[in-house]
Amino acid sequence: MLLKALPGLNEALESFLLLYCALGLVAAAAIPLFWFYVFRIKSWLSGKTSEVFLEHRRKKKWVDERSGHDCFLLYARSLLISWINDPRYWTWKCFKETSDENIEVAKLISVLWLEIKGTVSITEFPPGIEYEVLYAVKLRKGAEGWEFPVRLSLHLLGAEVRRRQVTLLEKTRGEWLELSVGTFTRRDEETGQVSFAFCQLDGHWKSGLVVKGAILRPKD
Repeated sequence: MLLKALPGLNEALESFLLLYCALGLVAAAAIPLFWFYVFRIKSWLSGKTSEVFLEHRRKKKWVDERSGHDCFLLYARSLLISWINDPRYWTWKCFKETSDENIEVAKLISVLWLEIKGTVSITEFPPGIEYEVLYAVKLRKGAEGWEFPVRLSLHLLGAEVRRRQVTLLEKTRGEWLELSVGTFTRRDEETGQVSFAFCQLDGHWKSGLVVKGAILRPKD
């Protein structure tokens, strides 16, 4: 019943805003925020989200409900992964992310030299907003070779701005992990690339890693 009335509800929401603006009951500075909540209400009523798949489902974009700014997920297909095209080391598997969406994840069979790199244009991000970069990965039960830490690094416009190490040995198996690489903030009119890397180059065999992708979202 509610869904049948949805078109009328959408028109009512928009008319409500226009009327309040005309009467001076909504301050000009509050109009963008008002529109944001109108959009969220309409999306909720229609059962839709703001998620959009890009580049043949290699990337996903959505709106952060808290800040109203864009978030991005670069799936494994859009990352540069060492030895990814050699079936001795990696395999691709479908993963049902939601009830009706399938994406591809990269599953590590075994490898010595591990690098997972990504790049995105900084112009995708609004100036003055702090963004965080995270890798979304999972260790399968029976994963081996993670005694040494992985190195995470973040480069902004060609210069390294963050480097850290994370030990995966004690991480819970079978659950998705979000490994924070670091944060960045775009300056006004700034152009160029944001690049990031997940590396383990200590020369021993590693197995059991599943790579969903890299997340870029407003910092909490």
